[in-house]
Amino acid sequence: MSNFKATYLLLAIATLLLSTGCNKDLNPIVLNGEWDLDTANVKVWIVYSPLVAESYPETVKFLGKNLNKIRGELRKPQKIVFKRPNTCEFYYNEVPLPVKGSFIQNSAYFTINNAMFPSGLDGASDNIRIDLYYEYDYLMDILKRFLTDEDDPPEVYERLIEKFEGVGSYKKSRTL
Repeated sequence: MSNFKATYLLLAIATLLLSTGCNKDLNPIVLNGEWDLDTANVKVWIVYSPLVAESYPETVKFLGKNLNKIRGELRKPQKIVFKRPNTCEFYYNEVPLPVKGSFIQNSAYFTINNAMFPSGLDGASDNIRIDLYYEYDYLMDILKRFLTDEDDPPEVYERLIEKFEGVGSYKKSRTL
């Protein structure tokens, strides 16, 4: 697990403990149910190499202008349904059928595998929300789809961006 994921999960658990009181036992994490996208809590972080940024100021501006487009791609799927024993379905507005897959849960952590994420998509839950963690390679693939012939080549972005991470957040809307 990356430092980013571990730090983010620790903050989520600390927030949960403070809101429920430290003397209460935490309930087991139950993913089964419907989870709706929380658009306000979809985040993307980019850390640039200062030396490369100095040489490519227009590339940095391009990333700033397209940050919301990248965040928009993380606002998909709109709904995730976890079912017993370990199946899940991603629902997209533009696709009539769900993208079906499986998940493996280990306490508050889980990994989803489906056609969109054959290598796995990691997440964490506190029973109120789930967060999906998007890493460098996935976000770079999204970015590359936005590039045109007038933009710098992908190699420039790969040298410029030192860290590229995102979180998609969902709230439980119904227990199954």
